[in-house]
Amino acid sequence: LTDLPTELLLKIIPHVLPEGFENFAITCRTLYELFTPFIEHHNRLRSQFQNFIYREWSRDPLLSPIRTAFDLIKRIAIEPIVARYIREANFYRDSFPPRARLRQVVPDVHDGGPVVTLFAESAYLRQAGLDWKEYYALIKEDLKHNDDYSQEAAAFILTLLPNVKALTLPRLWKPLDKTGKLVDAIVRETRQLHLQLDRPSLAQVTKFESSSWSGPVHRFDLDKAVSFLALPHVRWFCSPSCVAIGDCPLAFASKDPYLRYGEALQTAHFVRCCIDEVAIADFVKHTPHLRMIRYSHSTIGDDNKDWNICKFVTAIENGAGNYLEELSISITELRGSIITGRASMRGFQRLRKLEFPLEIVMCNITDAVSRAATSNESLVDQGLEKFSTFIGDLIPASVSHLSLLSSGNDNHERALNVMFHNFAAKKDSQLPALKEIYLSCPGGASGDNIYKEECKRLVIEVEKAGVAL
Repeated sequence: LTDLPTELLLKIIPHVLPEGFENFAITCRTLYELFTPFIEHHNRLRSQFQNFIYREWSRDPLLSPIRTAFDLIKRIAIEPIVARYIREANFYRDSFPPRARLRQVVPDVHDGGPVVTLFAESAYLRQAGLDWKEYYALIKEDLKHNDDYSQEAAAFILTLLPNVKALTLPRLWKPLDKTGKLVDAIVRETRQLHLQLDRPSLAQVTKFESSSWSGPVHRFDLDKAVSFLALPHVRWFCSPSCVAIGDCPLAFASKDPYLRYGEALQTAHFVRCCIDEVAIADFVKHTPHLRMIRYSHSTIGDDNKDWNICKFVTAIENGAGNYLEELSISITELRGSIITGRASMRGFQRLRKLEFPLEIVMCNITDAVSRAATSNESLVDQGLEKFSTFIGDLIPASVSHLSLLSSGNDNHERALNVMFHNFAAKKDSQLPALKEIYLSCPGGASGDNIYKEECKRLVIEVEKAGVAL
């Protein structure tokens, strides 16, 4: 390689930016000397774009701040190599915070230039059946009226990123007809077995996070995430303020290229979400490699909907009981009520870490009391021994780490008393793998004294069984 003329080597160097730049530069002294003039610019671009977020200011005084998707499009149009530097694309703050700014200048389509050329030559727009001039006009119209946010610009950015591994959507991302067609084209192309090497795609994305602007009416519908969960290598997913009621994702997932969405997913985080048992059952049905679910439930908007936590847990058990290894369920805010029922988690075969609120135990207690009343047999007649075996169905035998969540109120001391009655004698036969229990016991004014006393009693009971509490 060093036998090539210097002029030719200098033309090769820009083509190895950024992926092979550093390895290439240290190959030998001759090449390092040729690479030296490029190092400062390489470091500047890497600092600005490798872990990209929109900013009101630039970390580098020589580079202009990039506040919106259209700012980033213009930057890539002027210097295409910028797109190759982006590894983590956190687009949450697109046009945020909203404030008075000089209106963005959108080049006229008839004047040409690098930005217009980028749209005119977009293979993804052609594949989606979209007229590039009409699409460009929509962006221009958006930026004139919508406080600098353009859904069309936000979607178009996704056609330019060849090396992105982690993707976070803008807080105002919303489904539109034309951007939906463009995302369809991106996903369909990415799922092809033989991608063109010079064609940007989202094939390297392994982490995907949806976004939702926190507010009383803002929410992110789970079906919006299906598009990106269909990317072939997405293993980690986080969705704040997600809503899914009924089988809404099912219809969306019944068409190509989304038939096999979620097939590579291993971890799912649902933060302050409102999902019912039908929607979660449909979700886990599509995720055969899922290993961890962390779900926190919250009332979103003005709908004070009740939550059937027992059916929710059972739906996860039925769909993912053979392969799930970690499950966490918590309640962040519930303005409705817990619908009483009976939950069982004994169907989980490989679960090692389990976390759930004591509200689930109270549901099972209420259900058992109701059954006893129906059979004219009192709880006293049944005895705690029989009753606790019934409650023991909540903890799979494979669990080694158990976390129980409580506010310290709502008669939760009763749940503990039933679950851990004669625990030392039953531990080895019912929970042979259990090594550690985490029990939330609020201090100070929160939590009633009876619950706190029950927590103290459990320390002695659990230690007898050789389990850390």
